[in-house]
Amino acid sequence: MQSAPPPPPPMAAVQPPTPAAPGGQYEEPPVINATDLLPASALSGPGFMVQPQVPTNGAMGQYTIVADASVFKDNAGTYYVESLDLLNIRLSEIPAIAALEGMNDAAVFTKELASSAVRPVTSAANMVIHPMDTVTGLPSGVGDLFERVGAGGKQIYSAATGSPGSGTAAAETGTATINALGYDQVRRDLAHKLHVDPYTSDPILTKLLNKTAWVMFSARMTVDTAMMAVPGSIIISSVEFTDDLVYQTPKADLVILVQKKLKALGLSPQDIATFTHNDAIPLSLQVSAVKDLDALGNIPGRRAAAVDLANVMTEYQARFLVTSLKMLVQWGQQKSPITGIRAPGLIIAHDQNGTTIVPAPVDYLSWTPRIAGFATDPQLIGMQNRVLWITGKMTPLAQQQLTANGWTVQEGALQ
Repeated sequence: MQSAPPPPPPMAAVQPPTPAAPGGQYEEPPVINATDLLPASALSGPGFMVQPQVPTNGAMGQYTIVADASVFKDNAGTYYVESLDLLNIRLSEIPAIAALEGMNDAAVFTKELASSAVRPVTSAANMVIHPMDTVTGLPSGVGDLFERVGAGGKQIYSAATGSPGSGTAAAETGTATINALGYDQVRRDLAHKLHVDPYTSDPILTKLLNKTAWVMFSARMTVDTAMMAVPGSIIISSVEFTDDLVYQTPKADLVILVQKKLKALGLSPQDIATFTHNDAIPLSLQVSAVKDLDALGNIPGRRAAAVDLANVMTEYQARFLVTSLKMLVQWGQQKSPITGIRAPGLIIAHDQNGTTIVPAPVDYLSWTPRIAGFATDPQLIGMQNRVLWITGKMTPLAQQQLTANGWTVQEGALQ
């Protein structure tokens, strides 16, 4: 999990949206109940609890997970997650964290950890994945996309590639060495068994995966043998958050796959490096992005969308854009083929029937100046048959104002 800035001050009760003043004024994003977006059963479990009140920012919810020591041990504390998508991923990872902690406490693991064969390479195993700390002082929220705010790709490229002798270069060298020995396969198999992303950005899960997989690799221990150490009370989720390609393919081959797809889209070498080195886009998400761009076909705007994605600063933004692409693939398959897309910012698409589609995988939309500015943008208002497709919910005022400005609102999945 990843800590975020301190949450807003606690509130005694859920706040309704501020009514619009006469003349079309805006509303403050409401604080909603978590049960408005998730079933109550999902909000607590062994080792965690999601706070019942969720501040929103006009588009996304800001969720608070309280992790206790029964599962998280030294990592117990409070964690903040923006977006329901990422919250669901983090919650699905908690049983895996509990399982890995259980394995590492088991006698067979304790014995292997004490051996000299394991100890010297533990530090190398810890270098496999490095969740990137968000660059401070730059746009980070999904709401920025509604204003078409572009991030600095050159800054990402420079920070990601590093210089000879830097920590990044050393980490990549260590990773290549241990992957050549077969450690990477063990780690991917373990992640698959736990139903988690092997390239997750969650630093707690990443560290446990690294440590446990290295012990298994050193001891020539199979995943099934290791899983026997998992307490019977821990139920591993059956939900997969990535496809089999990510589990079955070595990391280096996935990187090459992404690079080839991006080159075919017309990206420059620097754009490709920016995309593939951007730690705000986990490798599994990179794979999903290029597959979805490929599925859209050779339409105008694909290259611009890939460049836009390469320049995001946070995983929140990356997941928003990749989910938007996935929604458009679905639209093209079920409604009408997509004939072109436009970026940066929100992805705006056109289909064969002349419909303008704006996919927006938001949690809870409210009528803020930012959303109003997007909805009344003269370039968009001039387009006929405009559809705003959201995956979450919205306030009555947002619904009213969007309709008044000529938008058709499509909620949830396509029928």
